[in-house]
Amino acid sequence: MPKDEIIQSLKNALKELGVEEFEPQIERPKDPQNGDFSSNIALISFAKIKNQKSKIKNPLDLAQEIVSILNTKYQIPNTVSKAEAVAPGFINFYLSNEYLQKQVQEIIKEGDNYGLLTIGKGKKASVEFVSANPTGPLHIGNAVGGPLGDTIANVLTKSGYNVKREYLHNDVGGQVLKLGEAIYFELNPGEKPADEETQYQGEYIKELAQKVSESLKASHLSKEEFVGKAASNAVSIILEGILKDCEGMGIKFDIVRKESDLRKEVPEALAKIKKFIKEKDGAEWFAPADEFLKDRETVVKKSDGQYTYFASDIAYHNEKMSKNDLVIDILGSNHSGHVPRLQAAVKALGFDVNNFKVILYQYVRLKRGSEIVKMSKRAGNFVTAAEVLDEVGKDAFRFFLLRSAPETHMDFDLELAKKQASENPVFYVQYAYTRISSIFAKFQISNFKFQISEADASLLTHKEEVALIRHLLKLPGLIEEVSRTFAVHTFTTYAMELATLFHKFYEAHRVISKDGNLTKARLALLEATRITLKNTLDLLGVSAPEKM
Repeated sequence: MPKDEIIQSLKNALKELGVEEFEPQIERPKDPQNGDFSSNIALISFAKIKNQKSKIKNPLDLAQEIVSILNTKYQIPNTVSKAEAVAPGFINFYLSNEYLQKQVQEIIKEGDNYGLLTIGKGKKASVEFVSANPTGPLHIGNAVGGPLGDTIANVLTKSGYNVKREYLHNDVGGQVLKLGEAIYFELNPGEKPADEETQYQGEYIKELAQKVSESLKASHLSKEEFVGKAASNAVSIILEGILKDCEGMGIKFDIVRKESDLRKEVPEALAKIKKFIKEKDGAEWFAPADEFLKDRETVVKKSDGQYTYFASDIAYHNEKMSKNDLVIDILGSNHSGHVPRLQAAVKALGFDVNNFKVILYQYVRLKRGSEIVKMSKRAGNFVTAAEVLDEVGKDAFRFFLLRSAPETHMDFDLELAKKQASENPVFYVQYAYTRISSIFAKFQISNFKFQISEADASLLTHKEEVALIRHLLKLPGLIEEVSRTFAVHTFTTYAMELATLFHKFYEAHRVISKDGNLTKARLALLEATRITLKNTLDLLGVSAPEKM
């Protein structure tokens, strides 16, 4: 790979200058005018060299010296056409057209495996996401974590990891009993709750009450017994609905972990961190006094003997960290205060905190053009994920929610998501794939004899063709980067840029022409583009339609 060859050449050049401790880093510049790869090695190694080489006065001098060494001793044949030093000390590398052209056939050979990496080979990863409030339908706020977590799982799978998608079902606790109470009072309108304002409301409560009443059919139950059984039945019904909504998003979980089962494992998990537990006011507190919690303490067992949600979290993370090399939690931004507690627990349990990642996402605001959509008739005070899915479909739902970095607020325009026009980003990207498919369909009808494997890609010399190839080659590196940063929103940007480059090429050049050899070459380029675009959409969980 050019990246590895460039890094090795830089190491050789540094060794020539008397520096052997640096591991050169290279990245793809955002602006293609700055080359295919760029390195800041001259900037970061300048301090090591300035006293040894008197003629090197600044990082730019060092970059120029490195380039000189590369050009005389370590130039990469047939891969890099040019390496140049630019202020204040970067070295930019430009891949040769010959190399770029050869990659068209390589992409076609790899097909669905294009972008497949081995960096996670032999490793296991757990991605927990959605894990919505168990007392109501999945709303759009929690649903943001669905496409995010699922796409991260897709990227890790593409990177070689054995990935498990996990859902935590909080089926016990005070909020669950509150749900049971709401159902009881719905079925007994003559009785009024003491705290009516805090009761769960909405059409879904009436629906649940009807279903629970039919399933229990036990008027002999006391109020307390009915509330408990109603709560248990209701959260099971709600979970079924949430998982159905997730399937509507294209998500299937490998593991659904119930907190009621985790509670059984809490004593064993707490025993592992016994030295960090202290008793106070009749309760047990987790107090590790580490870099995460410092002097803060968290209750794990209340004075009434009941374990807290956090105690269940400790047991759950003990389980996940024991089974996996990488554990990722996808949580809403309102859980930011919970992150240090989780990190402290992971460390106290004896695991490497570097293998535990928490990604926080901001909630989304729904709009219909300029109008803000605030609530749902069914849910009462929020918009359900099912309503949005029904209106815009899975593809737009996922693509729109993945367009922004998770830490940024975003507006989801329902009207835009439904438009069959280029201003709708998901339509724009899918149309590029459809356009390519239609070209191949027309080509087959014309009975023009050709084999893509015979195509001579050296005929692809126009700037639109070369720019398109350059972009195709970015996908494996992007997958590798996202497997570390989890910045999956970059795939939506990549897909839109790829669609733009394809449309520019298509509008500037005829694909099927009287020149048979050029036709073969351009059809090969389209096939490589089709593969790359589909593989990108697959990572996003968005379909690649052949017809629209």
